[in-house]
Amino acid sequence: MTRFLTTIIPTYNRAQGLRKLVPWLRAQAIDRDASEIIIVNDGSVDDTEAYLESIQDEWIRVISQENQGQAKARSVGVESARGDILLFLDDDMEPATPDFFNAHLNFHQKTSRATVALGAILPPPSENKRPAFELFYERSIEQMTESFRNGSVKPSGMHFFSANVSLPKELYLRSGGFSIEFRQAEDRELGLRLEHEYGALFAFVESAAAIHHSGTRHFSGFLNRAYQYGRYDLKIAKSFPEHDELSPYQIFAKPPLSKMFIAKSAWRAPSLLKLFNGPLVQMAKLCHAFGWNGLAIRVCSILYCINFVLGLKDEHYYDI
Repeated sequence: MTRFLTTIIPTYNRAQGLRKLVPWLRAQAIDRDASEIIIVNDGSVDDTEAYLESIQDEWIRVISQENQGQAKARSVGVESARGDILLFLDDDMEPATPDFFNAHLNFHQKTSRATVALGAILPPPSENKRPAFELFYERSIEQMTESFRNGSVKPSGMHFFSANVSLPKELYLRSGGFSIEFRQAEDRELGLRLEHEYGALFAFVESAAAIHHSGTRHFSGFLNRAYQYGRYDLKIAKSFPEHDELSPYQIFAKPPLSKMFIAKSAWRAPSLLKLFNGPLVQMAKLCHAFGWNGLAIRVCSILYCINFVLGLKDEHYYDI
């Protein structure tokens, strides 16, 4: 069966990044008669709209909407998609090879079982040019990738990252797609819904690799993201009450002991632990500046734990 691939890229205030991304996309070796790209401008206020108008053609289409978040932007892209296979790609990703699109499309051409392709996410070449918290994220992704390779972890809905993932359009529509109620973790929520309610199977497709060039440069964004994940992970767990493994409260019982201690302290004395954000951020920056990246990652892990629990606690009491 011949497949048609629609790549959907939501974007917000990333004009400079798009100037790099679009040439990378045009360099792809895929048959343009079997593919298309839809870039959804989510209410950008920089010169994103002007740039996109200058590059759109029959292969790259542009849709503009008021700022409503990435979940809504992706859904708008799906509504206009001609393809039977959807590839969701973030605007800060770079295809690692000219066959990136083909790797996703070929997976769906050949597979008879798995329905969702989890593409590999790679770090950019130089680690010292990025904030310390990006090294923390990359370490987590590297550990997940290695677990897929050695078979210790089976790909599942928990690993559905909208930065680089493809699936049949029919399955996406049947599931209802991304929930616009989620401003964070909307991809994980959809992945779990696909798995537990629609029987989706997941596969790690290492050949479908893309390099992550994060546009986040400030620790404030990192701390807020951790906080929001604490909130939305609890919302997700409540949607799947029969799956205890999804409970964010596990953070209080999972080794190492140091992490359990920090998590419990953040729950019991949130105002006090929040005061540690500033000094810990400076420590992470200092460690990174001196090339002590392992220590910088550990400090970022502490920061993530504290702010995740702060979000978890706020959501816990908000819902009572």
